Amino acid sequence: MSKSIVPTVEFLFDIQSPWAYIASTRISAIARRTRAKILWTPVSLRETKAPKPRAAFAYSQLDLKRALYRNNLKVIFHPNNPVESLDALRLLHATPNTHREQLAHALYHSYWIKNDDISDREFLLAIAKELNIPSEYPLDTSIFTNPTIQERLREATQRAEALNAPDVPSFVINNYQNSGMDRLFCGQDRLHFVELALEQASRGVNSFKGFDNIVNYYPRCVKRGTKSDRERTLKFWFDFASPWSFLAYTQLERIRREAGDKVKIEYMPFILGVLFREIGVADIPLLKMSKSRQKYWPIDLQDWTNFWNVVDSQSDPNHKPFSFKWAKVFPIRTITALRVFLLEPKTIDCLFKASWQDDIPIGTSEEVLADVLNKGGFDGPALIQATKNNVNNVKDRLRKNTELAVERGLFGAPIFQVDDGPLIWGQDRINEVEDLLAGWKDVDQNDNEVFAKL
Repeated sequence: MSKSIVPTVEFLFDIQSPWAYIASTRISAIARRTRAKILWTPVSLRETKAPKPRAAFAYSQLDLKRALYRNNLKVIFHPNNPVESLDALRLLHATPNTHREQLAHALYHSYWIKNDDISDREFLLAIAKELNIPSEYPLDTSIFTNPTIQERLREATQRAEALNAPDVPSFVINNYQNSGMDRLFCGQDRLHFVELALEQASRGVNSFKGFDNIVNYYPRCVKRGTKSDRERTLKFWFDFASPWSFLAYTQLERIRREAGDKVKIEYMPFILGVLFREIGVADIPLLKMSKSRQKYWPIDLQDWTNFWNVVDSQSDPNHKPFSFKWAKVFPIRTITALRVFLLEPKTIDCLFKASWQDDIPIGTSEEVLADVLNKGGFDGPALIQATKNNVNNVKDRLRKNTELAVERGLFGAPIFQVDDGPLIWGQDRINEVEDLLAGWKDVDQNDNEVFAKL
C-alpha cells in the first residue's frame, strides 16, 4: 500500500451556472470527509451546445428543480439570466485561494437567491470589502482591468479546455491514482466519483479493495434498504442502439431486488432513431456536441461501467462482471432486434451484451443477429422469421411504443417512469429512481421557487 497523502481537487466553476451552485454547496463536505484540499478555480467556459428540442428543454428545467429539491436548495432565476460574470470571475482570481470559497458563496447567494447584478463592478467590490477579503491588489475598479488578473482567468480557462472540460462544474483530481496525470470529472452528479477518487488518494490506494458498500457514495434521499410499501411499476424505455440503456439495463435486477417484491419492471422498447427524427434531433446527437464533450463521453461511460461492476459485486456474490466496448458500426440498426425482444423478452441480455460488450454488429445482417440469438440459447432464424410474419402483431406493437414515446415527450434513452409519473432521463439518475420506488415524494413540477422539504 502506498503512503497516504493529502489529496487535492480543483473545483472549476462559474457563478452563472446553477449546477455549479449546487456543487459549491457539496464540495466542501466531500473534502472534509476525504481530508482533501480544494482549489477554487473560476473559469469562463462557453460551451457550444446543439439546440434542444422542446421536450428536452422542458425536461432540463425539471431536472434542475429536482436536483435543487434533493439538495434542499432553492434558486430564483435572475430576470436577465444569464448576467455577465466575467468581472466576478476576475475578482475571484484576485482573491487568495484561502478566501475564494467565502467570496464564491457570497456571489452565488447574491445571484441565485437575491438576484443582484453581479456585472456591477461597484457592487462586486462592496461584497469583497464587506467580507474583508484580502487582495494583493487595491480593491477598486482597476482590479477588473488588471492584465495579470485577466491573464489568470484566461490561463485557468485554457487549462480547463485542455483537460476537455465540457462544462461547469468540473473537478480535477491531481495525480490521479498516482499516475502523474490530472483527471477530470464533469457535473455535480459525478461528485460520488470525485469523492471516491479523493478517498483512494487519501488512503494511498489505486483500487476499491477495502471499500465497503461504495454504492453509499451515490447520494440518496431515502435510506438504502427501504422496500417499496405498495405495488409499483417501473417503466424502462430503451433501445439496443443506446449505450446508456445498456448500462441502465445492467442495474435493473439489482433495483428490483432492493426495492422488493412489490415492484414490477415493464420493458418499453422503442425506435430511438424514429423518435429523434420526429422531434428534430440528429441521428447521432453526439456529433452535434462540443469536441470536449465528445472526448469526455467514452471516459464517463467507462467510469459508470467500473462503478456499477463494483456495486454489483458487493451486492451479489454471484455477479459476473460486464465490460463496455463502443460499437464500431454505429448507429446500430435495431428494428428487428427490438421486435425479437417483444416476441421473446428473455433475449434482452444477449442482445444488449452483443451490442455493447462484445461489439457484434447485430443490425448489419440477419445472419449476424441469428448467430447472436443462437449462441444465447434461442432459435435465431425462427425468431427473425416470426418478426417478418408479424407474429403477435409485433410490428404494430413496436410502432405504437415509438408513437407513445413521442406522445409522452421522450427525447432520448434510457427513460424511467415510476407508476407513469414524470420522466427520469439517464442511467446516472438511478438513485432518483430508487428513491421514488422507496416512497420518496418527487418535486412539485409547478413549484417555481424550487424549495426542498426533505
